[in-house]
Amino acid sequence: HSFLGKRVAFGLWKKSSGYSMRRRHGCYFAAFVALVPTSAMEDSDIDQWLEQERQPTTPVELLSWEESYARADDLLRQMTDEEAFRLLNGVGYGGPSGRCPKKFYYVGNTEPIARLGIPSLNMQDSSGGFRVMWPEQLGTVTQWPSLLALAATWDPALVHEVAKAIADEFVGKGANVILGPGVNVHRLARGGRNWEYISGEDPFLGSRLAAAYVKGAQSRKVATVVKHWIFNEQETNRHTESSFVDEQTAWELYYPPFRAAVDAGAVAFMCSYNKVGSFHSCSNTRTLSDLKDEMGYRGFVQSDWWAADSESFGNGMDQDMPGNDGHMNLTATQMTQEGRDTVNLAARRVLASMVRMDLLNAPTCSPPNCNQQFLKNVTSPAHVRLARIAATESVVLLKNEMQALPITGASVRTIAVLGSAAVGAPYDSTRGAWNVGDYYSGGGSGHISSVHVMTPLEGIKRRAELEQIQVKSSVSDNPQEAAALAGSSEVDVAVVIVGATSTEAADRMDLKLDHEADALIEAVSKVARTTIVLCQVPGAVLMPWRDDVQGIALMFLAGQETGNAWASILFGDHTPEGRLPIGIPETEQDTISPSQDLHVPYLEGLETSYRSRVFKFAFPFGHGLSYTTFDFGKPQAERCGSDICIQLDIYNSGSYAGRCTPQLYVKFPVELAHPERLLKGFQKTKLLQSGESTTVSFRLTPWDMAYWYPASGWIIVSSFMAYITESSDVASTKSLVKVDLDSDEAFTYEFV
Repeated sequence: HSFLGKRVAFGLWKKSSGYSMRRRHGCYFAAFVALVPTSAMEDSDIDQWLEQERQPTTPVELLSWEESYARADDLLRQMTDEEAFRLLNGVGYGGPSGRCPKKFYYVGNTEPIARLGIPSLNMQDSSGGFRVMWPEQLGTVTQWPSLLALAATWDPALVHEVAKAIADEFVGKGANVILGPGVNVHRLARGGRNWEYISGEDPFLGSRLAAAYVKGAQSRKVATVVKHWIFNEQETNRHTESSFVDEQTAWELYYPPFRAAVDAGAVAFMCSYNKVGSFHSCSNTRTLSDLKDEMGYRGFVQSDWWAADSESFGNGMDQDMPGNDGHMNLTATQMTQEGRDTVNLAARRVLASMVRMDLLNAPTCSPPNCNQQFLKNVTSPAHVRLARIAATESVVLLKNEMQALPITGASVRTIAVLGSAAVGAPYDSTRGAWNVGDYYSGGGSGHISSVHVMTPLEGIKRRAELEQIQVKSSVSDNPQEAAALAGSSEVDVAVVIVGATSTEAADRMDLKLDHEADALIEAVSKVARTTIVLCQVPGAVLMPWRDDVQGIALMFLAGQETGNAWASILFGDHTPEGRLPIGIPETEQDTISPSQDLHVPYLEGLETSYRSRVFKFAFPFGHGLSYTTFDFGKPQAERCGSDICIQLDIYNSGSYAGRCTPQLYVKFPVELAHPERLLKGFQKTKLLQSGESTTVSFRLTPWDMAYWYPASGWIIVSSFMAYITESSDVASTKSLVKVDLDSDEAFTYEFV
């Protein structure tokens, strides 16, 4: 049963030059602009809208790679050496010391080749929306939920729709390349960019969602740049640290979302700042060979901004960004035949990717003549509605003791909204430092500045008015002041809004909430009749007060519609359906911390997150409550070609309509020494009314039934246990299926 792979090794492969730390996009701009007031959305039937949007649509067929390369070769034959080189080197940064693009240039740019009809590549940050860089652009884009928030939906169909809408805004802004999605699997709970990564802590979840994003965005003929390849799991010393990762961990834990993006048709990858086995990622012939040769990736590889070194070009990197580092200074007169061949190979990959995306037939501007596009308003009521739906679906209900939620006017007359995060102001990076986040969008190159943010307090007030519920507030973070209000006789429910944020270029110092919110929650919970805690965070946080409150809900930096999303969940307009894409640890000792050393071995192997045998969790990976309850039927298994199919019925036994997300985890034979459980399937049901049922199916492919063995590559197991659950916690197991693979034609299974 050996298949689909060859042996690889990570180690000391060749000597590389040193590299000094550099800051990315540390740009400051000053100007004045009239702010557009936030507009309120009317409440709508979210579930009905989602069902309409999820109807099958005709997929957009991209040109095959074979045809794309054939056309690229024809174009390349007509090019001069200088023209081919233009495709490989960025422009627009104004000299070697420039760290900001010139006005009306994109974050990344190549020069057009007008005589051959080849447009410029106009590349912009980032996965979560079009990054505005100048104040006059404020209010012209949608601030979408972060990719980690999208991961919490566990909904590939929704991710696909959001990616399409993001791509449409890029097109409207004149961009034809999204610098995303970020798909790295989290290793550290304190990772500064965790909010930017759609994989959360799991390779299977990441694979499903990364593929959905790539297909969605590229269906609008906008190229995606999958990042950050590879082992860029911490921001601490990100330019100088060297990750050491064994083969099995690489192929089973960190590679799968990237491989899924390759299979989904991604046309560009971004190599990362860090080193791997002591050699820079952008010049690491072994890892880039894994990508291009082993995974069959046929697009091009560009550097992260200033991540290239003098050895990168020719060792697997095809395009240097932003192009002012001096590493790509070949000229036609200096070029040897060897250099010319290297340029042509790289240019061929870039051209084939452009042809495949039909960019030569997609009209766009060429910087700096893009001012009209940069200033165009590309958001819309439809996009705002979709952003609200995505934010609402991303909310994870962690605890709901004594059915504290939803809040209704029948039992509640007054609520107190407490904490400064309830009125947290969005940060405007067009007027300040680039690496500052807020409670709606994290900091760094992925930050989306917005003037249309609905704060939690405003969203709750608007919705409470419809229930004739009075809202009182204290937003000072003063525990005594908050407790005085929460403990007053007229307050029925205390809603404490808390938050944390993070940024690119730095890992979080700890997993605590901002503004000493633990003390605030403790003070309120001692006096309030009912305490609900709402968390707006970039990843995991500690919850030492979890046993003292009645309700806890969480969202991962969910964008401009945060306040409306909270309101929809709190008042029962939408049944919570988010699931944790990470685990919430009991203590900080139940996580891996950033390493301060420059030599970073991944000694834990596969045992991160829920796969660890020692970490304990306050709330496990995959956890998420609903306002309704679901019963699971008896599973049935059968062979489906080379796959194994397991199906069962899901029945809504509660009183609310809702969606269920059953999960399938496998356990390999003990002698293989794998983690106890590995996620290999999940399925989000349609909206089930009370008393309604549906059938869900899990399809396990050979990839899902295989493990990596260094001596021979991928090997399919002879048997495994399949756990059908509501989370990674063993206590949530609903049924167990034992599968024995007897031969290629038959197998046996036993329902336990």
